[in-house]
Amino acid sequence: MKQLLSIIDGFNAKLGKIISFVMLPTLFCIGYEIVLRYVFGKPTLWASELMIYFCAILYILGAAWTLQVGRHVKVDMLYSKVSLRGQRVLDILTFPFFALYMGSMLWVGYQFAVESMSIGETSGTPWDPPIYPIKVIFVVGVLMLLMQGVAKLVRDVHFLVTGGKP
Repeated sequence: MKQLLSIIDGFNAKLGKIISFVMLPTLFCIGYEIVLRYVFGKPTLWASELMIYFCAILYILGAAWTLQVGRHVKVDMLYSKVSLRGQRVLDILTFPFFALYMGSMLWVGYQFAVESMSIGETSGTPWDPPIYPIKVIFVVGVLMLLMQGVAKLVRDVHFLVTGGKP
């Protein structure tokens, strides 16, 4: 079991770190569009849309790593006031909602991705890039986030059963 959890963690951490470099072309697109639009009065057709695609990639493929390192948003007014054991209990109690939400997103996202690929869906804008790659990336990202959530659940249960002993 430890080996499987290590594989999930390792994969999500490596991919998250690699994907974090997508921030560089994102910043380039933002800067390029600002300069062309406001300095030269010639906005681009592609920079704004490409920036949105890059941000989607960052958010979607970085979500599992974000969960792994404990950086997802929590209701701190309650969560931070309970012990570490209490936090683990809260995480276990909320896991079914997380799993239901992720399962729904995985199911619907998969259907959208398959349909989008089958028709070669594009954005319909003047630049008109394909959007099916983003829909496929969405499915992969949701699956990775769900796997990381299950890994966290296993660790939380283990913590409660053993009292935190490895």
